[in-house]
Amino acid sequence: MKRFTISIPEDLKREMDSLPDINWPQVAKESIQKKIQMLDEFECFERSYEK
Repeated sequence: MKRFTISIPEDLKREMDSLPDINWPQVAKESIQKKIQMLDEFECFERSYEK
């Protein structure tokens, strides 16, 4: 599995720290997966619309 680092504003980090039971890396991973799926579906829709 690969790793990458992101930068977030300090106020967002404080909010995240106030919710220690949340698995933030998992939230980020799921959000990225959903975004990719949405973009794939949009591309598929665009291709079908062009025909």
